[in-house]
Amino acid sequence: MKKNHGVLLRPLILAFFLLVFSPMALAAGQVEFKDFKVLGKAPNYQVVTRVEFQLTNYLKNALLNGVTLKAHIQIRLGQHRSWWFNKDKQLLTATYQLKYHALSRRYLLTRVDTNEHWNFASLPALLRKLGELRKYKLPKLPDVKKGDDYYLLAVADLVPASLRLPLRIQSFFSDEYGITSEGVFWPLP
Repeated sequence: MKKNHGVLLRPLILAFFLLVFSPMALAAGQVEFKDFKVLGKAPNYQVVTRVEFQLTNYLKNALLNGVTLKAHIQIRLGQHRSWWFNKDKQLLTATYQLKYHALSRRYLLTRVDTNEHWNFASLPALLRKLGELRKYKLPKLPDVKKGDDYYLLAVADLVPASLRLPLRIQSFFSDEYGITSEGVFWPLP
């Protein structure tokens, strides 16, 4: 009689992977661009966008325990090239700092590049404000000729302001310690 160990082993392997990887899926945060629009005419453009931040459990706990978080929203001007890598130039970086004040139980948001400050009673309210860029003026763009194939590239990330040495090394191998959006492309009007 021939024994088939594979039939018994497959459910065990599946259960192992579900146990190991399901907490990672639940703890995964994400950053996603929504409703991106480019307004105006060349060379003066304005960007309107909403960025949705969903924090990992580690980032939420770090914020509540006094760790300052930093967020960056970058917009770059790129040009497609057919023979080599695309060329791009940074247009703007909106840099934010997120803190939790334990005594007042308030969340503090600071836009570092403009020195604006806000405070919120809840984390979702802070994340909504963090993710909005309304009619943000882009710097004057170079002369864009038809057929030059220019586009805007947007990227956002949120990470702890500083990590101690063991966590800094772990952060290279885990998405739990910071979240980054995928690069999103939009053609110029």
